[in-house]
Amino acid sequence: MKRKKTSKTAALTASANARAAVGSNGKHQEEEQMQQPGRRVRTLLAVLFTFFAIRTLFKTSSTSVSIASNFTPPELTNLSILPEGINNLTSLVRTEFDDFYAANVQPLLDLGMSTFNGTLHAIDEKSRVGYQLREQTARAKHPVVMIPGFVTSGLELWEGLGCAKKHFRQRLWGSASMARTFFADRECWRKHLALHPQTGMDPENIRLRSAQGFEAADNFIASYWVWSKLIENLADVGYDGSTMSMMSYDWRLGYEHLEKRDGYFTKLKHTIEAHHATTGEKVVMISHSMGGTVSYYFLQWVVADVKVGGGGGGKNWIEKHVHSFVNIAGTLLGVPKAIPALLSGELKDTAAMFPQLGELLEQYFGRRWRKNLWVTWGSLFGMLPKGGDAIWGTGADLIDDEDSNENGTEMNGKSESVVQQESLTKTLLAPAIVWNNGTDAICPSSSSPLSENTTPASEVPISEEEEGFTLSDLEIPPSRRWSMKETIEYLFRNGASSSYIYSPDSKKGWKTRASSKDKRKHWSDPIATPLPHAPSLKIYCIYGTGLPTERSYYYKVSCDKLEGTSNIDQNTTCSDDTQNETQCTNSTVQDLTTEEEPHEAPFVIDNAAKDVSENIHSGVRFTDGDATVPLVSLGYMCQKWSQRKNPHNPSNIKVYTREKKHEAQTSLSDPGRGGPSSGEHVDILGNLGVVEDVVRIATAFEVEEKVDEDIIVSDLKEIVQKIDGHELGGSNSVVR
Repeated sequence: MKRKKTSKTAALTASANARAAVGSNGKHQEEEQMQQPGRRVRTLLAVLFTFFAIRTLFKTSSTSVSIASNFTPPELTNLSILPEGINNLTSLVRTEFDDFYAANVQPLLDLGMSTFNGTLHAIDEKSRVGYQLREQTARAKHPVVMIPGFVTSGLELWEGLGCAKKHFRQRLWGSASMARTFFADRECWRKHLALHPQTGMDPENIRLRSAQGFEAADNFIASYWVWSKLIENLADVGYDGSTMSMMSYDWRLGYEHLEKRDGYFTKLKHTIEAHHATTGEKVVMISHSMGGTVSYYFLQWVVADVKVGGGGGGKNWIEKHVHSFVNIAGTLLGVPKAIPALLSGELKDTAAMFPQLGELLEQYFGRRWRKNLWVTWGSLFGMLPKGGDAIWGTGADLIDDEDSNENGTEMNGKSESVVQQESLTKTLLAPAIVWNNGTDAICPSSSSPLSENTTPASEVPISEEEEGFTLSDLEIPPSRRWSMKETIEYLFRNGASSSYIYSPDSKKGWKTRASSKDKRKHWSDPIATPLPHAPSLKIYCIYGTGLPTERSYYYKVSCDKLEGTSNIDQNTTCSDDTQNETQCTNSTVQDLTTEEEPHEAPFVIDNAAKDVSENIHSGVRFTDGDATVPLVSLGYMCQKWSQRKNPHNPSNIKVYTREKKHEAQTSLSDPGRGGPSSGEHVDILGNLGVVEDVVRIATAFEVEEKVDEDIIVSDLKEIVQKIDGHELGGSNSVVR
């Protein structure tokens, strides 16, 4: 089940990346401190330059002295010694000085700062991979289409309620003004960021749309770069707006709704066809994060028949138009951190800071507020972990310390709540959720008490008069554990109606015929759908490793909040089996854009849960990954696809896995980021090794010699073997 530590040497070898990643809270603080000097130096340089510029202006410039001599106080004779007279004097002096400053001081400062930044840019240009490859004769060849990830594209307001009309065509997401809008009227901001909980589409009289062009995702806020470094390096070798495109999208929408509302996949198909037609070259698709899942959905959609909701491109469309799919930090098998976001409106960071900043956090961005916003985003349901217990339940990527406590006493930094669960480890699936209230019963005074001798929660009848969120709703078993399958099924049953466009059953997806409309519910799941026919296509899985990444969670029930609360009121539940789109549209799910206070889930992450030896901190168990996506999701399918005669890759597409071990560095020209060797989820777009791989692939410059090979620095191969060798069978189990 879990990775056993047969010897200390074997354990260190097998789990080096995960241990080094997770047991490094102190290290992260040191890295943060290391980054501070970069900010301070740049600020100091700016201050010193300003000082010397003004000093030079007034001391050595004869021109400036001459101009300054003409700056005389305004006439005072007609001003009475009254408050309004003083105000008028102040206004006149301020106006005169402002004019003088604007005409003489500001241009000099602008020139100096421009020269300073230009010097940094010139230095940076020669160090850029694109510049260096251009010097080696690399030139633009394959057109490039970029598909950004979750939350990294700007969202603009095209229609809104009265509180937001002044923001027409301004970004409510992805700009500096976003923060001002949020704090000025956070409820107005929430209403406009939420989708309709019944349809997963636009609420009435509200329309947010993705920003367009490279500006949509080059920088998130101000100078916080996302795609800009990659774009700049591609420009170095000759790319521009005629040979590459940024295909941004509304990342809140479920994948099916992207096409239904915005025609996104049709536009993506036409963009690729246009680049192919105008250049005569196949296109390189580059995705990041959730963009990898969106791209995988597209590859299924584009070859599917129009009758089943596909793009109608035919079996050979990809073979004709797409050269390669570069999947950077892709969420191929989902992200566990979507679970607490949908379950209780929590993230690792909010749970950890709660004891210190909980009151302030809850006041401005509380759990119930977050949860009832996030459950309207169909994209989050699409990012839930895929493959169920066959992948995640094996625990192949988790560490089981040989010093685990068997006597019930605290040791190795274990909290009592963790110790109480350890005896179950050897016999049960690796859990996604552990309910951590105690050993006897959770909330024994509840209307639906649960203990080992009670009827299973799923069989407890609920009277029509009974209201509120009870333990029957939670369906907590005697083991106090939910497997990944149980967790995902609960979220689909109790989530917003937009979840109906997905199916969490990978095995069902594999058995569903391609001619069925239900097949599209599985197009985003590579466990449930094989790669399409494209024998000459190349797939590159590029991602970072060596950072602590969320994997599973310890929860506790808030017994005092158990009664009188509920999930979103769903008189009509849009389940995978019983509901169609019309029924979901006409359902009576509570409209979250009303003034009603959102309900609060009666459970929270138990931030007291801790076990250093098993990488459990503040109620979250960590594993190796890129700090957002676990290694299992990043690399498992890439390894499966590369296996010969694998049913998930019937046309033997060549697949390469390129891991980048995280190495934090400080850069004067890029303060506040992870540095040129970062493997962090977003910063990897500026990783020099990643940039080099991408530029080489796009230009077809020494690709076979430099890129077309695996680089695996983690325990990925061992993890894949353990998953496939488990009695649950891994991805192979869905095709049996």
